[in-house]
Amino acid sequence: MATAGIPNGTLFGLYVGGTLIAHGTSHSFSTSMETRDATTKDSAGWSESLEGLRAWEVSGDFMLAQDAAYGIDDLNAVIVNRASVVLRFETAVSGDNYWNGNAYMTELSVEAGTEESVTFSASFTGTAAVNYTALT
Repeated sequence: MATAGIPNGTLFGLYVGGTLIAHGTSHSFSTSMETRDATTKDSAGWSESLEGLRAWEVSGDFMLAQDAAYGIDDLNAVIVNRASVVLRFETAVSGDNYWNGNAYMTELSVEAGTEESVTFSASFTGTAAVNYTALT
C-alpha cells in the first residue's frame, strides 16, 4: 500500500543495481535545466531564455561498515572502473513512486574523526533521462 501524505525521510534509500547501499543517513535527488540565450535586438533590453539541457544528480551520506552487504568497497570499485550503474532513489513501499536511471559516480569521500563513527559520502551524475515510476 502506497505511503499516504508526507513520507518520513527515513523511508528513502539509495539503491545500486537493486541493492541498498548500507547504513544510509541522508540522501538527496535533484534535477536541473540549463537555459540558452534567446536575446535579440527586439528584446527591448531584457534578457530572454529558452529551454536547454536537463540533468539529474543523486548523493548520499552513509556510516562505514566493513561488513556491509553493499558499501564503500563496492562503490570504490564503481568509481575506479568508471562504470555506470543503475540507481534507484525510493522508499521500498509498494505503490510509492521512485526515481531511477543510469549514472556515473563522481565523488566518494571518507570522514574519520577522532572518537567518531567513520562516515562516507557518494555522489552520482545521471546520464540520459531519469524515470519516475510506481513501485509494484
